[in-house]
Amino acid sequence: MTGINQLLADEEEDEKIDEFLKKACVTLDIEPENICDGIVDVYASELYFVLDRLVFTPDELCGIFVNDCGTPINPLKVMWNFTIPGGKPPVKPWPIVKEPKRTQRVLHFSDIHIDRGYTEGSEVDCKDSLCCRNYPSEDASPIKRPAGKWGSLGNCDLPFGTFEAAMRHISQTHKDIDYILITGDLEAHDEWEYSQEKTKADFANITQVLNNYFPTTPVYQSTGNHDTVPADASTVDLICRMAAHNMEEYDTRGPAWLYNIFADNWGQWISPEAVKTVHYRGSFADYPPLTPGLKLISINTIYCSHHNFYIYINQTDPDETLSWLVSELLQSEVKGEKVHLFSHIPPGDKACLMGWSHNFYEIVNRFENTIAGQFFAHTHNDHFEVFYEDSNPNGRPTHFNFITPSMTTLSSKNPAYRIYTIDGGYEGASYTVLDAETYSTDINEANTNGHEPEWFLEYSAKDAYNLPDLSPASWSNLIDRLAVDDDLFQKFYNYFSRTSHNLDCVNDPVCRQGNICPLRVAKSYDENLFCP
Repeated sequence: MTGINQLLADEEEDEKIDEFLKKACVTLDIEPENICDGIVDVYASELYFVLDRLVFTPDELCGIFVNDCGTPINPLKVMWNFTIPGGKPPVKPWPIVKEPKRTQRVLHFSDIHIDRGYTEGSEVDCKDSLCCRNYPSEDASPIKRPAGKWGSLGNCDLPFGTFEAAMRHISQTHKDIDYILITGDLEAHDEWEYSQEKTKADFANITQVLNNYFPTTPVYQSTGNHDTVPADASTVDLICRMAAHNMEEYDTRGPAWLYNIFADNWGQWISPEAVKTVHYRGSFADYPPLTPGLKLISINTIYCSHHNFYIYINQTDPDETLSWLVSELLQSEVKGEKVHLFSHIPPGDKACLMGWSHNFYEIVNRFENTIAGQFFAHTHNDHFEVFYEDSNPNGRPTHFNFITPSMTTLSSKNPAYRIYTIDGGYEGASYTVLDAETYSTDINEANTNGHEPEWFLEYSAKDAYNLPDLSPASWSNLIDRLAVDDDLFQKFYNYFSRTSHNLDCVNDPVCRQGNICPLRVAKSYDENLFCP
């Protein structure tokens, strides 16, 4: 980073800096040459623009985006003031619905990461950032583990055919779906190949598949960090292009083109007013049909992403997204509505900047009577986070969120989707989740036996964890039980990862605590408070 800053200070031409970065990427063995070239071509312009305006040191900046480089403490933990309105109504007990007048079924899937370059028979165990593809450098190399037709458990994303087969299966098997939630990351982890044209084509293709298999079912989506150009890349730790309106050169560097794609694809399912909000900030609020008293709010959490380089210029409530969220929640509080929040990056994940995360936590606690459900993704794992009054893990649990597992096989995970049974569809409904059923498949078995993936009910949250209900108190109590019940923890750990592994996490105190602690941490970078 110091070298880049020096080149910028010397006012060197961008081409010379590009060449420096490409050589450094190869020399440091960060990626193969073809990927290094692509990464620099995609990201360089944003990097130079932000570096020229940042107040952080090169040492701090390097530590944000490159492992074991620098000290990224300050930038990640910047706090900013946000006024949360007073007048919180008296807290109402979490509604425990034993005999609902009616229930609704909501399908939730996320992190599809369809790889258009997936190639059956290519190498699963490659040295590149994304495998199961034909790379020029590997043409002459013998294949040690060939990629299967339906996907591969490794560092590989999902073939299109597997996604379409999943949609076909769901549409034929679950005919009672009232609406669908998709919480982002439709594209593969091939960030060096991202372009506006590719993103537009990929979104249109997925929309067509959804229309083919769910022609009358409303679909509600939120943006993921891999739906942008450039991307918030988890594999190469770079940036996503999600600038706020108050940033200079917004017209040329901002995400308006992406918001237009969202609006074009989501507009058939949401109201004209919601489309306007999508055009402005990539978020929206809307009312699904046949759900009196329920509002859905899709939140653009790329504005909290620690890899959203533009945000480091000014982290304070980008595009006033949290202010807008509070306004929507206030309106619903006054009307007596219930609200479901859905988004991509969970607030407790370290991918979410501390200032945004902590303010979001306080918003949830302020509107705990109004918010009836929260639905996130991003981690590719199957878990949850619990919120507590006054951020006291020994105090009253106020809320929780679902973090749904991924469709992609990346990191050796079998694909999954989830269906919630919700108390809803009638006046006065609580719109709380009564149960969550997670479905999965065995990709290796499908490849071996030469048939489409066969999906099965992996577990029901209520039954598997012996929960009396799905209230915040029950989820908090589950965390306590996971710490002392070996069989229960093993079950949770299997669901969490959805893969075969030899790691004995049950009897490894560090591993076990490392998986239990985050369940209490819905505030990023605050694990010392919640897990002393």
